Amino acid sequence: MTQVVAWSGDAASRARVRALLEQRGFALLRPDPARLPSELAARDPWETATLFWGEPPELVERQPIAPVPWGRSFASTSGDTPLHSDSQLYAGAPPDLQLMFCERAASRGGETTLLDTWSLLDAIERAEPELFRLLFHANRRIPFVFGDVVGPTVSLRRGALAFTHSPMPTAGDPIAERLRAHLERAALERVRPESGELLVVDNRRMLHGRSAFDDPERRFTRLLLWLRAPLPCPAHLRELCEQALALRAPELAELPASARRRLGLALPEGPGALRRRIVLEMLRGVPPGVLARRHGVDERELYAWRDRALAAAEAELGRDDDER
Repeated sequence: MTQVVAWSGDAASRARVRALLEQRGFALLRPDPARLPSELAARDPWETATLFWGEPPELVERQPIAPVPWGRSFASTSGDTPLHSDSQLYAGAPPDLQLMFCERAASRGGETTLLDTWSLLDAIERAEPELFRLLFHANRRIPFVFGDVVGPTVSLRRGALAFTHSPMPTAGDPIAERLRAHLERAALERVRPESGELLVVDNRRMLHGRSAFDDPERRFTRLLLWLRAPLPCPAHLRELCEQALALRAPELAELPASARRRLGLALPEGPGALRRRIVLEMLRGVPPGVLARRHGVDERELYAWRDRALAAAEAELGRDDDER
């Protein structure tokens, strides 16, 4: 049974969470409701993420997890969910962390299943070295509801190690077929968060799934966090990704910046990166006066950045896919 760890919101609690993530890829917590009430995640996801991690993330995505009659996604249905990574991309990279706030547990079923891909890769390297090599070197088109993710199964995306795996059928993909056999043999962690508990998962490391349930009142709020600094990963896996990138360097150098961005290749960060973060904070409701004082920027400049960012977004969104 997975130990439930108390979380009080102090530096020691945050350090404990980071240690558990590095040790096993996930943590099951019971937050102090006075410091991190479960309803805050649904009401103010950015504030929740900042309170929990101790610093603002790059981006937060909120998703209610509850069955609805018209539901099509795993988040809105009650059936079995196959193992997968949450791989919706921001600047070519998947979320670093998944926070699952349990508002009401199912009366029966609804367990979360977790698989550690670092251990999986070790097992594949011993049993099938050629497949292990292909996971780092072979380009794939991996299908998801939100669109395909293109690139190797294991790669560095925005400088952080990521294992990409879809819950959707991948007919005609020999790597997926060979990988499936190893997934079926792998050891799983089974976790059942109770009402008021929080499951935290290293999304780039752990695959997750869910068993079926029949309780229509089961409710979670899921937050996906893109962090400003990557979580730790094994040095030898990072080195293998770097070697694979080096072999493709001439080919990748010919790609336009937009294509490199979609592949999650780290681009040099200029002043635009900080301005983007500030604009995102403005858009989520942080007062411009607070941001002006924090960053030493005149408020007029902040408004100009916001207008330029939205104008650029409008222009980009108005272009056809072929133009991009």
